[in-house]
Amino acid sequence: MSDNKKQTMQFLFGDRELIITVVDLLAAPVDVIVNPANGSLSHGGGVAGQIAQQGGDVIQQESDLFIKEHGTLESGMVAMTAAGLLSYEAVIHAVGPKMGEGDEQRKIQQAVSRSLQLCDMHDWKSVAFPAISSGIFGVPIEISARAFFRAITSYWDARMDISPEKVIICLTEKNFLPFLHAFRQESFERDGGKDEGENKKMNEVMQKNNVDAEPEAGIVNLSEEDISSLDDDAVNDWFK
Repeated sequence: MSDNKKQTMQFLFGDRELIITVVDLLAAPVDVIVNPANGSLSHGGGVAGQIAQQGGDVIQQESDLFIKEHGTLESGMVAMTAAGLLSYEAVIHAVGPKMGEGDEQRKIQQAVSRSLQLCDMHDWKSVAFPAISSGIFGVPIEISARAFFRAITSYWDARMDISPEKVIICLTEKNFLPFLHAFRQESFERDGGKDEGENKKMNEVMQKNNVDAEPEAGIVNLSEEDISSLDDDAVNDWFK
């Protein structure tokens, strides 16, 4: 795998920090992680299967008990279990939509927002997400990215003094650049399209690193020097 330091982008929102990066979810240095779950909380494959396998039997056992007591979860809903053998305070199980069921972006936004609310309830300062629904559920990465941007910025807009203070979105090499592009587009639309100069500068950074500006190109390698070349005010504006 290539150097993850070159596949990371940090955004600041006051004293809050949002990081998108190429990293294994189970290696994220946070208080809690979010599992991309199905409605029955049956953690049989993919990221969910890895979490259940490495965390031990307690994760599936508590998930089964939750379903027995509360019933199947709809898309956009969340639950919580112990983390078992994992080095986290807990595992949040967020149910994302499958592509084609309709209203996919709103449902991902709900899952993200409710996960953040759980963090606040338990005073967890940091949380790591996968790109919910972008795997076997088939939702395009751009839709997932837009949902994350809107959910997190809206949450922090209304709640600047509560947890979590740090959010990490764990991506694959394949979906890092499309996710970054979608974040950029959302930020410019949020700001009324006023950041054209910063958009141009970001494209220059991509070209410097021999990365096509189109999302389907793959990954963007941004070094610490590249990131620092972007004005702090401009980066902060993404999250105002």
